[in-house]
Amino acid sequence: EVWADLGDDVPTVLPGDMDIIATPIDYLGVNYYTRQVVGASGHVDTKTSGLPLTEMGWEIYAKGLTDLLLLLHRDYTLPAVLITENGGAFKDPVINGQVNDADRVDYLRTHISAMADAMDQGVPMAGYMVWSLMDNFEWASGYVKRFGIVHVDYETLKRTPKQSAHWYRDFLDRVRAIQKTPRRA
Repeated sequence: EVWADLGDDVPTVLPGDMDIIATPIDYLGVNYYTRQVVGASGHVDTKTSGLPLTEMGWEIYAKGLTDLLLLLHRDYTLPAVLITENGGAFKDPVINGQVNDADRVDYLRTHISAMADAMDQGVPMAGYMVWSLMDNFEWASGYVKRFGIVHVDYETLKRTPKQSAHWYRDFLDRVRAIQKTPRRA
């Protein structure tokens, strides 16, 4: 019935197309930044939730990532899930050659923990990627909003690792150390 609703916009299906479409995926990529609360009356303003917001005005709600991963796992037969984008834009100026972005560290810590909660409940995860390595051009905001764990001075192109880059490096080192530790019988 969906095809009927499309009318003249129905794409032409060529021989072999359905076989290609039916090919299983290797992983499911998920981008997660925030939740969007809606109700029967339409959009609900999440700014009244009392939770902190990113510079984009997005509510910081890590539990939403756990909820999303559990829903996908419960309702679909999926391969491993890869978090392909997760991060937040925060004000983080360079002061004395350093960028203290404690809000971003907390965002990453809570969202990685939320992913781990989903893993503990059986969701197969393939990996996690921070958005983004470096401050960059954001399509909706240009160079104003900074998501990177490495600060970029857009005039000189000098890169300065933020506190979050050091935290993420140390976190990965701890994970590697745990993985190398033999399990006790």
